[in-house]
Amino acid sequence: MRRSLGRYELTRELGRGGMGVVWAANDREGGREVAVKLLAPPAGSADFSSLERRFLREARLTSRLDHPGIPAVHDHGSHEGELYLVMDLIPGRALDGVLKSEGPLPVARAADITRRTADVLAHAHAQSVVHRDLKPSNLMITPTGETKVLDFGVAAALEPQPGETRFTAANATPGTVMYMPPEQAVGQTVPASDLYSLGCVLYELLTGAPPFASGSHFFLYHQHAHDPVPPLAERRHGVPAGLRALVEALLEKKPEDRPASAAEVALRAATWAPPAPARPTNPVIPHPRLAEIDRLRRSGHPARALQEYGDLMAGARLGRADVLAARAGHALCAGTIGRTREALDELKSVLAEQRSLLGPDDPGVLDTRYEIAVLLARTGDRHAAGELLKRLADDEDRILPGTDSRSGRARALLDRLRRIA
Repeated sequence: MRRSLGRYELTRELGRGGMGVVWAANDREGGREVAVKLLAPPAGSADFSSLERRFLREARLTSRLDHPGIPAVHDHGSHEGELYLVMDLIPGRALDGVLKSEGPLPVARAADITRRTADVLAHAHAQSVVHRDLKPSNLMITPTGETKVLDFGVAAALEPQPGETRFTAANATPGTVMYMPPEQAVGQTVPASDLYSLGCVLYELLTGAPPFASGSHFFLYHQHAHDPVPPLAERRHGVPAGLRALVEALLEKKPEDRPASAAEVALRAATWAPPAPARPTNPVIPHPRLAEIDRLRRSGHPARALQEYGDLMAGARLGRADVLAARAGHALCAGTIGRTREALDELKSVLAEQRSLLGPDDPGVLDTRYEIAVLLARTGDRHAAGELLKRLADDEDRILPGTDSRSGRARALLDRLRRIA
């Protein structure tokens, strides 16, 4: 077998599957070790040029994803009839290997992996990128316990167009049948499709096997589409009722019946996950326009501020923290002018990314949690608002100094909701 790919010297095989082979490689020009994924079309395929164009388009799209849970893509292209992706080499073990050696995981660890994965999906879905092949072998657990989501864009790139030869083994639909949502099996994929796959993964983390695991491809398709999910409680005792409810919601047959977003899943999974450690941060000076537009919003001009937030995100080169602050401000403006549901969904997505980037104890994270509770109360969901405020009040007492103007706000709002009730 060839041992080089242009500037990349392939050193050892890391793994293989229906969509390709992954090698560790030395980047002779960059002076670093990387991972190279090779994808070769079937012998005699007549539509390689179309596959190549789509693959490179997806690679360019996914290379723009910027999240600590997604390995950075450094290079992509084609070489002597093979497509390749060059990305970070991630230390650790794939989750399927962890399950094989350890069996079902403790509830807290399963919830933590789910929360971290949902954080990544929330970021990708905000960029209009759907994974399409979420499964344990595409989740890498690092030695420090982080979760990395691999192979974004690969399944989307390999989805055949009408009349094309399928690019995957055995003419299978891109994706993996044991984790595939019903709609994807018939060629329809939406962000909620990733949530179904995540539900299959969480079910396996808790029980040791996905909900449907045996039979032909057609039989598995039929089970996902029509059969009730085997009750989780029959396969494992002691799983909290709320976590069982999350699994059931993720595995709803219809996409619209699943949780509204990956950000919502991350919030719900965090209830049973251990607190994420705070990330050390270097002082960063926010973009000056953020404070100006925020003052405009607070002074009673939300519609004008909404437009200016949009202009800032479209025109300025912002760092990731500034983008999140602008998105949060934009959502608050939308909520003020009556677009409450839109604002709530956007703030949940922002929160998932803020937690990952800034750490759970950052004051900006506390602000977003508070605004989500306010919007939930405004929609009439006082129970959900109250549950969020209970946890937030304790965290504000622990994190914010008494001199901070935000100290005690969650407890005060919780008291008002109780009096109304």
